[in-house]
Order: sequence, then C-alpha cells, then structure tokens
Amino acid sequence: MTDETQPARTEHYHGFWPVLLIGCSMVLILIWEIHLGIDTRQNAEHLRDQQLHVVDQAQRVQGELEKVVRALVDLSKTDDAAKKIVNRFGIKVNNPTVPTATPAP
Repeated sequence: MTDETQPARTEHYHGFWPVLLIGCSMVLILIWEIHLGIDTRQNAEHLRDQQLHVVDQAQRVQGELEKVVRALVDLSKTDDAAKKIVNRFGIKVNNPTVPTATPAP
C-alpha cells in the first residue's frame, strides 16, 4: 500500500467551538456589567438616603439654633450678660424667617 492508494484525508474545521466560547464570554461580561450597574444604583440610593437624613438633621439643628440665637438677642435687650455675649460675637438677626431652601447657583 502506497500513499497513492489511500484517499487524501482533508481536515475539516468549523467555527462552532470558537463562536460558542466567544458567545459565552460575551454573555458573562454582559451579566457582570448588569450586576455592577445594579450594585452602583443601590449604593447611590443608599448614599442619597444617608445624605437626606443628614440634611434633615442639619435643618432641625439650624432651626433650634436660630431659636436660641433669637432668644439671646431678645434677652440682650434687658440683660447685660446677654448683651455682652451678643456684642462680643457680633450676633445679629437679619431675617425674620428661616429660608425653606437654599437657592441653586
């Protein structure tokens, strides 16, 4: 038997496995990106909730502090010790109401 009597064997390659592997990789990358997006959104919502809590707390403290300052200024009209504190720190009450929101720049 010589090489001439055997039929020539041709290698047949097809793209099934490379395409399957690339497709699986793309699906995994897509799932990972979606997961990162969900995590980022949840973290942003959590941070926003924390900031809203801090802002509410700051507004409450500001309101209480303004009451104390107004009372101190009113007291300074009749009390010398309160008048010294107001003069020493330059405390003045400019507006009669507290603004509800700060203007946007």
